[in-house]
Amino acid sequence: MQLPHFHMSVCYLRNCKPGTTLISRLLVFALLLGAGLAQASTVAYQKVELFKGETFFTETFEIVDAGSYLATLTDFEFPTPLEETGMSITTTTEMLGNLLAPGSFTFEATPGEYFISFFGFADTTSSTMLGQYGIDVSMTEMPEIPVPAAVWLFGSGLIGLVGIARRKQSNSV
Repeated sequence: MQLPHFHMSVCYLRNCKPGTTLISRLLVFALLLGAGLAQASTVAYQKVELFKGETFFTETFEIVDAGSYLATLTDFEFPTPLEETGMSITTTTEMLGNLLAPGSFTFEATPGEYFISFFGFADTTSSTMLGQYGIDVSMTEMPEIPVPAAVWLFGSGLIGLVGIARRKQSNSV
């Protein structure tokens, strides 16, 4: 953990007193915690499969956050490239996007149930007749997530404690 190293460099630059070590560490922790809460990632669907010959399927998946999504189809070319591949994403009434080769497309989605269909044919001239693909559907633009009020309250309380500790130290000198 690099938190003590960060604290030492801050105290070295500011000539911190030994009594402020715990408070400084808690303040840095609160700031890092607040920054971490503001990041989120939404993966709606992921699949990787190694298959022999041919494969095809239709599966359902749920989208819980409205926004722009990126659907990516990857041919891992293991052990050789696929002869043919494709995928589509639909609702029960609308085609949102499709591919007839590895690549990606974006689509707008609202919370609900979606369908992904895939087909793939391995290289029939190879001795193994194996193929491997990957599918990823993820949100491209993350919604802003507000930092909870408790984190802001905790941080302001720590700042107050630091101020009280410095005032006591200056009075004792």
